[in-house]
Amino acid sequence: MFNKLTVMCVLLTAFFSQMALANLLISPTRVTFDERQRSAKVTVINNSDEQRTYRVVWSEKQALPGGGYNNLAQVTENSLSPMTRLSPKQVTLAAGEKQTVKIAIRKPKDLQQGEYRSHLLFQALPNENKEQKSGIQINMIMSFSIPVVYREQPEQPNVTITQAKIIKNANQTKPKIQVQLQRHNNFSSYGKLSAYIKTASGENEKVAEISNLSLYPEVDTTIATLSLFKDKQLPTQGSIFLDYQGAEEYKGVDFASYTLAIGK
Repeated sequence: MFNKLTVMCVLLTAFFSQMALANLLISPTRVTFDERQRSAKVTVINNSDEQRTYRVVWSEKQALPGGGYNNLAQVTENSLSPMTRLSPKQVTLAAGEKQTVKIAIRKPKDLQQGEYRSHLLFQALPNENKEQKSGIQINMIMSFSIPVVYREQPEQPNVTITQAKIIKNANQTKPKIQVQLQRHNNFSSYGKLSAYIKTASGENEKVAEISNLSLYPEVDTTIATLSLFKDKQLPTQGSIFLDYQGAEEYKGVDFASYTLAIGK
């Protein structure tokens, strides 16, 4: 009985998490300030069919080498939140309604060169259910966060691809491409990592891609794993060309490239 209840709770958590992600639209999903910019706006849209309330707070996160974040209990010397103001700090949106949240920066004097980052967190507060009398009541607070970055005296990120390999285990029908990237200065990169193979006609064919790939200053070496597109396969011989291209403020920047031999 306990195992069944545990499984049911896990499934319900996954279901409601997917529902919550579909019910809140955030634009943009990443904010970057330069030295001249002092404010930015983030738009949130309640895409559900009921009124929702969201609390807007800062969250401190540390990037992990394999992707994702570790939540930090307090601010660090590279946190952006202590030099910001948010307005408003809570929004209540009817179904389909949108609201703009303003981020303002007050940069302290003699701020040291470097990159400062915090994550803007939107916490969905549970609606009160007055009709529910008994049974299992699930009141989960969903949250969604976006990185907000400020760079003082920025330098262009220096990145290299140091290693790549094809990986496959017994449960995978397709192999994956594992790429090791190394960052060489204290500013994060942002862009997309793409994998190409040569076709019979000699053209490059894209077979896999990771969009929105950032290498943050707290991680020297990052491992990125690319999954092949559904309709693509790797040849038994040849090579894979890996290319990490900049996006948004780094559009047009070719960060790094690497050629991986297949079948040798």
